[in-house]
Amino acid sequence: MADGAANASVVVGTYEQIVPAYEAMWAPLLRTHGVHLLDGLDLSEARRVLDLGCGVGRLLPDISERAPQATVTGTDLTEAMLRAAPSRFGRVVADATRSPFAGDVFDAIVSTFMLFHVPQPVVALEAARGVMRAGGAIGVAVWGDHDEFPARDAWDETLDRAGVPEDPAAAGPPDGEAFVNEQGKLRTVLGDAGFGDVRVGTGAWLAAWDLDGFLAWRRGMGTSRRRLALLDQPAADAAFAEATRAVAELPASAFEHRDEIVFGWATA
Repeated sequence: MADGAANASVVVGTYEQIVPAYEAMWAPLLRTHGVHLLDGLDLSEARRVLDLGCGVGRLLPDISERAPQATVTGTDLTEAMLRAAPSRFGRVVADATRSPFAGDVFDAIVSTFMLFHVPQPVVALEAARGVMRAGGAIGVAVWGDHDEFPARDAWDETLDRAGVPEDPAAAGPPDGEAFVNEQGKLRTVLGDAGFGDVRVGTGAWLAAWDLDGFLAWRRGMGTSRRRLALLDQPAADAAFAEATRAVAELPASAFEHRDEIVFGWATA
């Protein structure tokens, strides 16, 4: 429990600092794949739907559109993220491993790009199943294991050479189980959590940045922002300038971020 509490503190501390940048730059990219996840669920008759780890709530209107009869609720560990979500939806600060809801509440649960933040994914999925009605549907999306991003790699290597401290949050959850980054792993954790009729699949992630967008992203969120925040301002500015020079002449293809997304659907 202590490790879980420490990890929760890291997650909240990370995300509460980046809400505007996340909402502007990252959430729209994730939403596209959240919509694909919804394509695998029939929400037409659902009465209550939960977006587990909803962040700034970009997917909540899409859920509502596909579940027109439903009360749609979003939960997230970080209150600052929830405050940016659309106010017409219910929003609850909650740890995914300790649901605040009673049993047999939700007809469907959706969780996009959250599960890898939890030290023990099976525990979070068991908690989700515990608040679903029998026969309810769950959809989960996580990162795969085919990450390629040359500009980011060149940027990080430059920070390393400049002596910028390592990212304190890079290690992720304490026990390493959270990296459910393959179809087989996602199928297993869904089954271990008590879900049936498990289906899995993959999709391709492609985010093509221009230089200005890339620099805004590197300054505003993610590993680079956290590393630079460990320096005093003059040193951070100098390191940022050096890394900018390192990527400024790279070809456009170097700014294409490619990865895999793993999707899972199952029944409670």
